[in-house]
Amino acid sequence: MAKRLTKFSNKSYNIYRNRLLNNRPFIFTIAIVIIIFAAVIILYSQVAGLDREILRQKAEIEELNKTKTTLVGDIKAVKSSAQIAEEAMYKLGMVYPSEDQIVYIDSGEEEKVGDINYNVFLSPIVSVLRSFTRD
Repeated sequence: MAKRLTKFSNKSYNIYRNRLLNNRPFIFTIAIVIIIFAAVIILYSQVAGLDREILRQKAEIEELNKTKTTLVGDIKAVKSSAQIAEEAMYKLGMVYPSEDQIVYIDSGEEEKVGDINYNVFLSPIVSVLRSFTRD
């Protein structure tokens, strides 16, 4: 009797399996659901990765803003004329000159010379031409 139940249950299992395999729309639907589920999981992992990247970038931006604020404060301190004078006087030993140490030089106004005189290739030619015109 135990054998009959085993054969009967195997037979019913085979029938159920054959019915399931022959039901193609059901298998197709299950396959589509699995594919969609896999796609959703992959896209969710990508979104989570992008969220982590955004948070990392925001933290980096905050750190850079703090550094910028510190550097701007340092620049303002360096640009301060009082601090520059103090550095020059105490660290470099510089002092303001007295009136008898100041010398004025008359530089006179010179004519502005064109770019042609500073051209390496044309300046010898121009100097030769000027020597002929001055005579």
